[in-house]
Amino acid sequence: MEQDEQLQDWYVRYHSIFGKRYTRKRKDRFLESLSADIRQFRTDVELDTFKLNEKDAVEYKNLYVGDIGKANTIICTYYDTPAVHLGPYQFFNVKNRAKNTMLFISLSSALYIILGLLFTWKVAMPVFQINSLISISALLCVLFYILYFYYLKIVTRGWPNKHNLIRNTSSLLVQLYCTKQFKNKQLAFAFIDAGCTNNAGLEKVMNQSNATVYMLDSVGSGEKLYQVMSNRTLAISSDSVETVISGDVTNDRLLYVISANKENDHFTLSKKELQQNQLGDTNMNEVIDFLKQLVGRNFK
Repeated sequence: MEQDEQLQDWYVRYHSIFGKRYTRKRKDRFLESLSADIRQFRTDVELDTFKLNEKDAVEYKNLYVGDIGKANTIICTYYDTPAVHLGPYQFFNVKNRAKNTMLFISLSSALYIILGLLFTWKVAMPVFQINSLISISALLCVLFYILYFYYLKIVTRGWPNKHNLIRNTSSLLVQLYCTKQFKNKQLAFAFIDAGCTNNAGLEKVMNQSNATVYMLDSVGSGEKLYQVMSNRTLAISSDSVETVISGDVTNDRLLYVISANKENDHFTLSKKELQQNQLGDTNMNEVIDFLKQLVGRNFK
């Protein structure tokens, strides 16, 4: 990617300052920053707040650049980051990802509760039996429990992953760069919510638009680049991005651009790849060139 001061600033901001985007509070802070950055060079920015249904307590937010309703092409990526989970990242397999995340939460919660019980048995009970409630030892135990229950809430909700540069800050940076470079009334961009959980943000985009959607996911790893779709007519001719027709993509208006390890028609990124702290510049440049071809083909 072009190495100018603005790109360096975006890298620091969205990798270091807003690198964790797991809770609603952290995601909202990220969206405020992202909106401010984009408004420096574009005015057609819109925040869409929605729920999956009226009874749903969970609120989602997508950020759009351009007119989603009028566009015939939408480039998008998810901005949220995952919880710590067991095993590799498996593209397209939402149920397996949820299972691996819940398994980690269950195991870590059980270990954490056991730690609390051991502290109560070995430390707190003897302290409270021989000391008054206003003694230093008793107050330290109370402080322990305050911190213990604070972190118990975090553990049972899912521990935010701190290694998010590959998944999915790399795609975020590519898309942010493209929002500045590519401007056309029939082209829109979507920074979508819940890409690490239930794909609510992507479903919202697909339901409110008839456009063809190109989804970027983990493009900054060192693995091979693929364009994955069910509808071959969406494919872009490219020597660097291999075309794969897959039943894992169920919507014929949707194409994924990913960097991954391909085994038996399944796509994964290992823990080692996910924890990389350096971007694969070659892949990111190839994706930008790929999107330039897409824009050139669709808007001649």
